This record gives sequence, C-alpha cells and structure tokens, in this order.
Amino acid sequence: MNEQGREQPREGIGRKQEALDYFRSKGQLEKAREVLKLFSTAKKSASLYPPNHEICINSFTDFMRAFKEYLSWREEFSLRIVGEEFFFEEKLMPRESVLYYPLIKELVSKGIGGINILASLDAAEFVDFLYLLNRGSDELERYGGLRRLMEDKEIESIILDEPGTWEEKTREIKERHSAREEYFDAVDVIRELADQVLSDRRLSVSKANRVVGVMLNRVGENRSAVLGLATMKNYDEYTSFHSVNVLILSLALGSMLPLDRSALMILGTGALLHDLGKITIPQSVLKKSGPLTSQEWEMMKAHPVKGADILMAQPGVHLLSVMVAYEHHARYDLSGYPDVKGKERIGLFSRIVEVCDVYDAMTSARPYQKARTPDQAMRVLVKDMGTAFDPLLVKVFIDMMGLFPVGTMVRLATGEVGVIYEPGENDALWPRVKVIRDAEGGEVEPRIVDLVYLKDKIGETGQAILEALHPETLGIDPQTYL
Repeated sequence: MNEQGREQPREGIGRKQEALDYFRSKGQLEKAREVLKLFSTAKKSASLYPPNHEICINSFTDFMRAFKEYLSWREEFSLRIVGEEFFFEEKLMPRESVLYYPLIKELVSKGIGGINILASLDAAEFVDFLYLLNRGSDELERYGGLRRLMEDKEIESIILDEPGTWEEKTREIKERHSAREEYFDAVDVIRELADQVLSDRRLSVSKANRVVGVMLNRVGENRSAVLGLATMKNYDEYTSFHSVNVLILSLALGSMLPLDRSALMILGTGALLHDLGKITIPQSVLKKSGPLTSQEWEMMKAHPVKGADILMAQPGVHLLSVMVAYEHHARYDLSGYPDVKGKERIGLFSRIVEVCDVYDAMTSARPYQKARTPDQAMRVLVKDMGTAFDPLLVKVFIDMMGLFPVGTMVRLATGEVGVIYEPGENDALWPRVKVIRDAEGGEVEPRIVDLVYLKDKIGETGQAILEALHPETLGIDPQTYL
C-alpha cells in the first residue's frame, strides 16, 4: 500500500475525533444552558415562597437533577460575567445574556463576577445559597456581605468570583492567576487546620476536601501548569507550603495511573494532611539547624502515628487517607518508620505520597540542609529505587516531571539563563524555556524559546541545558516568570 493509502485511515480517525469533540462541546453547552435556566427558576421560586413550599421543592429538585447530569460532562459548573453578558467558561451565551439580563445586573450589584458550583454541592447548601442571594443589597451589606454570610452558613461548594475577574484577560493569564490564588487558598486552609490541631478542635475536613477537589480539577485541565505551582517555597512556613506542594505532585502522579476521581480525592486528602502530626512537634525541634538528640529524633519519628491518630478522630476522613499519614515514612522496603507489620508493602497511595514528599523536601531549603536542584533530587530517587521508593512510581514521576521540571532555573548551551516554562510536547529533554538573562548575565525582555529549535546549533547528541541553577544564588524567584 502506498503512503497516501496508509494516511487515509489516520485522517479518518482525526476527522472522527474532531466530530466527537464538536458534539461533546455542543452537549456541554446545552447542559450548561439547562443548568442556568433551572438556577434562575429556582432563584425566582425562592424569592416568592418558603423553602418547604411545593413549588420551591420541585424547582430545587429539578436544578439538582440537571446539575448532577451536567457533572457527567464536567467536574464543576463555571458561569462568568464579562461586561453585561454571561459566559460558560470561555463560550459566550448570547441568548441567555438577553433572557437573564436582570439576573446579570443583580449579580453584579451584589459583587459577583462569576459563580462556580463544585460537584460536592448538595440540595441543602443550594437552598441556603439561594435565600442568601435573594436578600437585598443593603441587607447583605449590613451583615458583612454575601461572602461573609456564606461562610457563616458553611456554603463551601459555591465559590463566587469578584466583579471584573474575567474582564479583558487572556485565557492563559486567567488560568495562571486563578490557579495561584487557589494555591494560596490551600495554604490558608492548612494554616487553619494547624490552629485547630493546636487548640484540640474538630478539623474543617470539608475545607480540606474542597481544596483537593479544586486542585484535582486544575490537574485535569493543565497538569504542567499546576506542577509549576509546586515550585513555590517558603522557608518560614515550610510545613504549610510543603503540604500543598505534596498535594499537587501526588494528584499529578496519581492522574498518570488508572485511578478514578473518587480514588484521587482520597489520595489527595491523604497527601494534603500527611504531615499534620508535625503540628504537635515544638518549633525548636522542627527548625533546629544542628543534629537532633536521640529524644528529639524519637519525637520526629512519632509524627506519622500522631498524624494518623488525629485523622482517625475526624469524621469523614477515609481510612486510606489516614494510612497515608501513617505510612509515608515507612519506605517501600518497610525499613523506615513507624514499624509496619503484617504486609509486604505499604499502600499504593502511601507510596505515591512518599515519592512526592521526599522530592519536595529535597528541593526545599531547610534549617539543616540547602535545597537540591530538581535534577539532583531526581537522581536520589533513582538511586533509592527498590529500597526507599517504588521503582515503577519513580519512573512514572520522572516521565511526568522531566529531568528539569517546570519552574526549574537552568543555564542553556547558549549561555543564557531561563526558567522551564512547559515540558516538551514529544521529548522531555527539549522543553520550552522562558529566557530571562543573556549569556553575560544581563536582564532581557522575557521570551519563550522552544529548545527543540536549538538542535541545529548544538547537534543531535548535544545538550540544550547545561545545568540547573539555584534561584536563591541569583536572587530570582522563578514563580514571577510562570
């Protein structure tokens, strides 16, 4: 068969995929239209009748049914307001913008630039939100605003955007900006959980789950962009930032495996809360720059057990998430701590978090160690495959991250300095780099370079990246270029 004959089936497959994508997109938009219509109907019913009225019950039920059906297409519903028009994600809804114009004006007047409804929404939470939303603007102001009242009612599955959030922003800027906000929201949740542990209060597990769900959505949309967030470090708040970084890395690694969303949620909760036991350790021990005494080391070794005990006492935490806290230092060959008996291996979720935990720890500056560059950390993972780490998971992790992960500062064969911006499409050795310094070290207007185009200059067997650099030695924060 000639070359043309061999290409025809491939072209046919491509056209079929395009058709499937078109109809899927069209189906999503139609479902979004139905959700918006029933949202408006339910809101109107709530403005006229009490929640136990038959008309209200029917309208609330219709909305929840449509929303649950919509979730088979997308993992959350995002309605945005740009100017005086509704957008479903990036798609203009011209008909709905006319039909529901009064709703747009009301939302904007109450400080709402978009509504994001998460999959965790239940009917009671939806009803509470509608009755709050139907309050007058003056009344809302008297009670501290709609968002304050939503916090008081513990409405966590509906997230409101500020007015103008989506005005005149490119898709990439919007995604990166909102993803960064979500990262710091997650850090805030870890801080709150730490305070609750110290004061012996019940943990806000629902907030932790919401953080996991939001980050899981991000990983599904753009894994490489979210991995760039995991390069954020804070020397003074190591545990909080480390917990969020391990969450991101674990979800990204887990998404490379045949795990469904519910399994990834359990994995993510365990990853986010894996170090909760460290909250009980004195800061003088955690931040000690010299060697630990035997008593201090025993205190450190006890944190997985303490973390598991804390989580076991919380309703709503899955047992596998508890096991992650308990086993994440036990090592692949069971030579770590605590002493795990009666099984050949620690659990899969524990093995995933172990790899991500050690990688982030090695690439972070600590009181007792300097940060390793990502490529140095990768080499440690490889060296300890089969003993400390699951060999298969290390291989998948390296395939996912590349030898030089997103956010790594590097020196190129041209002498220029840049930040890894995106992995290569077909080859991890040839990523896209944002160049920020020339060969002499002078600042330049940042520009993105696809390293694959350097092949001609350095030869097929040459290296486009000469070395990874420590950002702190250059006084540069890579996050400002991502």
